[in-house]
Amino acid sequence: MSVHSPSSSIEDELRKRARIDKEDSTKKSTGPNRGGGRARIYLHAVSDAQADLLKNTGYTQPLQEVKKKTGADVQFDSNPSSVPGMKILVIRGVPTQIEAAVRLISQMTNSQGALVEEAQTFWLQWVEAAFPELDSRAYFLPPVYFNRVPMTRQSVVGQDVLVLQAAHKLGSSVSTHAQDRDVRNDAAKERVDGQNLIQAKHVQDNQCSQPKSASFAYPTPPTILDSDIRDDAALQCVLINLQKLSERKREVFVGLSQLQFGQYLGEPCYAAAAAQLPIPANLPPSLPRNWKQGDFDILFIHRQYGLVICEVKAFGNNVKEMNMSQQDIDNNIRKKLRDAVSQLDKAEAMLSHLVSDIAPGLRITKTIAVPNLTAQQVQQAISCDAQLIQELCRCLGTTSDPADITGLCLCRDLLSDPKTLYDVSSHVLKELGHWWQRRMAVAGPDFHMTLWVYKALLARFCGPATTVSVPCTCPPRVI
Repeated sequence: MSVHSPSSSIEDELRKRARIDKEDSTKKSTGPNRGGGRARIYLHAVSDAQADLLKNTGYTQPLQEVKKKTGADVQFDSNPSSVPGMKILVIRGVPTQIEAAVRLISQMTNSQGALVEEAQTFWLQWVEAAFPELDSRAYFLPPVYFNRVPMTRQSVVGQDVLVLQAAHKLGSSVSTHAQDRDVRNDAAKERVDGQNLIQAKHVQDNQCSQPKSASFAYPTPPTILDSDIRDDAALQCVLINLQKLSERKREVFVGLSQLQFGQYLGEPCYAAAAAQLPIPANLPPSLPRNWKQGDFDILFIHRQYGLVICEVKAFGNNVKEMNMSQQDIDNNIRKKLRDAVSQLDKAEAMLSHLVSDIAPGLRITKTIAVPNLTAQQVQQAISCDAQLIQELCRCLGTTSDPADITGLCLCRDLLSDPKTLYDVSSHVLKELGHWWQRRMAVAGPDFHMTLWVYKALLARFCGPATTVSVPCTCPPRVI
């Protein structure tokens, strides 16, 4: 898939929304529900009939009542909605105020019973307007890769080049995207602290979009580790190659990267509707409680093949510098693969839960990407570990032959040279195509994945109620 640049009107809207949100984030919130985070703005959809009930008259002022009771500022959007029969309310406040305002508005408009149906209808219309070619091409969300490790522009032999900043302690004056990508690690969670998130909202139509909010809080300057750089490079490599493959094969899917479980239907203004749907907070009691936390490194919603989860492991590109023995290398490879199996199992359980009311039994395919390891390295590491082979076979759904296992993993042999990452040769695309056939297409289309199911899944995972957030420790900048 080629990532299309947004039109000038959308760019203007993004800049306007970012400016509004930046101004709002500096305001102190007041009112009965003070607290709950930084001030933000959200769009909430209501039908024309509901909008009539909320309009001020000589006798009633419903929106003023909402502000008085919740502390949130609510106004009708001055821009007309591109979704027929709908009006947009702009709600300003902290998350707790926004959530209370949505509940109160639902009560005022007598829409509690139909809230879920109306919300999902709006999400679907939103997605169809935001992604007009969703049934004929691939999209990636975020549409471009956000590099979290700082880079500096330097001149080398008269040419401007971007150079990765060495691992060290950053000062507060340095702008960076640095962050340990493995959010399952406790140290990474401490860095994020729940607030260092630049919300990578989806490219969307300016008349029916959720605003592109960005809320920043910068703690003590973090230590940037070599692993930060490796994680960034590994995920970027996989995404770029899969994007090029989707262009060649004209695949129809949406690929989301770094989606946290808790971000699914996590926008506060849709909390009332989301609470009545399968969400991470309502994970079945039969599953471990800690499985509510996690993320999808890469999640594909494919028009034909159902759902595909890819776990990316970055180990392998620094073994020479670390002077590791072959035994240590093999031990580390086995550990990374065991971690990947565990994380894929957790992601599969969560995904099955989230889509259970839309399409129970929908196919979920799992794969592992190790862009710094060759298939031979992986095969050598697992060949003497029968238990790991058994776990991988169960997870990936293949035979007990180690060669079959590596054939289903995305290894370095199948990817472009990291030094010329964007130069994906025809040979690489051919090998990637063979891997795609072995991993994705061999079982044929999933009969559960009708066009309605596909759009319903996109409405929830890619619509305005779900936001993909990228960890950020300092203000992002363009170089």
